[in-house]
Amino acid sequence: MKNQKGITLTILVITIVIMTILIGTISYHSISSFKMNSYYNMCADIELLDEKIAIYYIQNKNLPVTEEAKKVDEVITDYGAENVNYNPNNSGNLHKIDLSKLENLSLHYTDYYIDETSHTIYFAKGIEFEEGIYYTAPRAYKEVNLSLYQ
Repeated sequence: MKNQKGITLTILVITIVIMTILIGTISYHSISSFKMNSYYNMCADIELLDEKIAIYYIQNKNLPVTEEAKKVDEVITDYGAENVNYNPNNSGNLHKIDLSKLENLSLHYTDYYIDETSHTIYFAKGIEFEEGIYYTAPRAYKEVNLSLYQ
């Protein structure tokens, strides 16, 4: 009998299992990297909008927003003190930011809202990252009596 060289069924199965593990690992890390990139893009947009809106507010004494207001829980799901997006200084009324009133913007996303009192900026669609959905850049908010400043 001749000595036949070739791939045995066992080697084929082992190769397929190893390839599946490698593809699964690469896919998991790619998805995780994509979510992290989306989160950082949203944070960069909010930082840029924060600066542009502050300048606009100083020059015009009003916010660059549309007239229609939405309640905060219409834009952010599960909004409450335990939520990472919670700001105790919010009035609860969000206005859509009119991006056409702001100059020199290069944003990754466009659906942003701002609270009329605290001027906290929220991304309406949110970004799923780590253990929750982020609608704004996380900050440590201190409860402030805003009536003192009005």
